[in-house]
Amino acid sequence: MKFRTKMWLVSQCVLIVTACIIQLTFYHEIQYGPIKGMAKRPYWEIIKGVDPVLPESTLGLQPELYDARLPMNDDEAKRRNLSGYRLAARQEDGLRVALVGGFVVNLLYFVLFHVLFSYFTNALQAAGKNRAS
Repeated sequence: MKFRTKMWLVSQCVLIVTACIIQLTFYHEIQYGPIKGMAKRPYWEIIKGVDPVLPESTLGLQPELYDARLPMNDDEAKRRNLSGYRLAARQEDGLRVALVGGFVVNLLYFVLFHVLFSYFTNALQAAGKNRAS
C-alpha cells in the first residue's frame, strides 16, 4: 500500500471517529421529544426526520399548546411550558445538521488532502532536484 493511501486512511479514520463522537454527544444531550409529554426519540428517527407520533394527551388540543417545533420565541415557550421541548426540537435539528456537516467536511477533506499531498510531493521533489544541481 502506498504511503499516500496509508496517510489518507489514518486521517480519514480520525475524522470519522470525531464525527461519531460529536453525534453521540449531541444525541446524549437530548432529554425530551419535540412534543409536550414525549420521551426522547430514537436516533434514526431523528436523522430521517420522521414526524413524531403524537401522545394521546395532545389529541383535540391546538398545536400551539403542545408542538414545540412551531415558531415561537423563548417567552412564548416558557408561557406554554414548552421550554425543554423547544430545546429538544432545536437539538434534533442540530443533530441532523451536524451529520450533513460531517459529510461535507469529509468531502472537502478528501479533495484538499489529495491536492495538498500532490503539491507538497512536487515541492519536495523540486527542492531535491535543486539541491542536487
